Amino acid sequence: MIATTAPWIVLYSVLGYFIAWGVYETIKDNAFQSGYWKGRKDGFDMHRRITDTKRDQVFDYDNNN
Repeated sequence: MIATTAPWIVLYSVLGYFIAWGVYETIKDNAFQSGYWKGRKDGFDMHRRITDTKRDQVFDYDNNN
């Protein structure tokens, strides 16, 4: 009985390892992409805030009431 089940145990162990590795890599890649694009969005938003602020703070010499 042990001689016939041992190869199946090894096969299922290796199969389980590869499935777990694939799930781990997928989760890791999704987390990286999510963080990467969130950082890019924060950078774009910061740039937009800086350019809007500079535009609002320009002194207009023609209309200084």
